[in-house]
Amino acid sequence: MIHSLLAGIGEWFRGGRRQGVSPLRRGQPFGAPPRLEVLEDRCLLSSTTTVPSAAEVPSIIALTDYLFAIAPKGNPSVIFVGDSISWEYAYGSGAAVWAAYMAPLGISSYGVIGQTTQSLLYEFSLGLLNNINPAVVVLDIGGNNLLQGDTPLATAQGIVADVAAIHQALPQSQILLLGVLPGMQSPSDPYRIEGTETDQLAAEMLAGIPYVTFENIGSIFLEPDGTISSSVMPDYLHPSELGYLELTSVLLPLIGSALAPNTSFSFTMPAIPTFSFNLPQPSAPPSSVSMMPG
Repeated sequence: MIHSLLAGIGEWFRGGRRQGVSPLRRGQPFGAPPRLEVLEDRCLLSSTTTVPSAAEVPSIIALTDYLFAIAPKGNPSVIFVGDSISWEYAYGSGAAVWAAYMAPLGISSYGVIGQTTQSLLYEFSLGLLNNINPAVVVLDIGGNNLLQGDTPLATAQGIVADVAAIHQALPQSQILLLGVLPGMQSPSDPYRIEGTETDQLAAEMLAGIPYVTFENIGSIFLEPDGTISSSVMPDYLHPSELGYLELTSVLLPLIGSALAPNTSFSFTMPAIPTFSFNLPQPSAPPSSVSMMPG
């Protein structure tokens, strides 16, 4: 039932994009960005964050947050949290890639289309991270903040607030923070420039924190001249199936490295094709992958 509702929500969002309607537009009001204490003259991890009320979260996002929070989660070894990049990975254009390479490893995605740093805090407040113990949390967030008009500084502060909330709920988990993926076709687009600035600020704010690793992997989507090909990002914001295949080839080694200190897991890299859309079927995951949930 829940999965059917989530699928319907995804179709609603995707239908809006096909008609040229974005769930979040530049300048759309959302509420105040998270407030953080300043520790050692830097915006570091703090228990002082701002969780928006349900009235401040767009209703379709709030509903999806709620459905994920109450859904049975089992015992995932790795979870993805964040925005439409994570959603589309598991439930949209990347679903075949996810089913072949991520799902067999015990990885779950709780990404929500339209999610911002603020609404992710709301999702956490509903209990999304309760009663699970993943070894790694992969966080992708921030792009929608920039699209709705938040500054790179406010967006970076929100990212740090999300990291703080994850660590508070899951103190034993390693956090793999992904940089804001490059978007828009031209490297001179303001969104692209703001994304780079956000990444730099977030990396500086989180420098030296042992349980979080920042990885800027967006270059895999760029041509030599800095443009983005529609073959890997048809709308210049969300990866295609081929884009997710490339993303997987980069992410799996990073996840494996994050898992390495945890002796409860064994990890063998599956072979990932980088030249073909002919993906393995979900019913036949790579036999070389072994992972024992902790």
